[in-house]
Amino acid sequence: MLKFIFYLSLIIFGMFAMRFGIIQIRKYKRGETKVKKKSLEQIAFGIFFIIILGLIIYSINGLLFN
Repeated sequence: MLKFIFYLSLIIFGMFAMRFGIIQIRKYKRGETKVKKKSLEQIAFGIFFIIILGLIIYSINGLLFN
């Protein structure tokens, strides 16, 4: 039961983080956010996105196959 709650919380956290990322991308496209170093921000966003996707896949894998 504890594993289920842990995996579920990872999924929910991942969904919130992805939603926050989508909002930031929309603001960036509208020009509401100022970016000083574009390449560094893109690298950081890519790493963050991969980590979130990894957590979601790990959680779904744990829920479905264990």
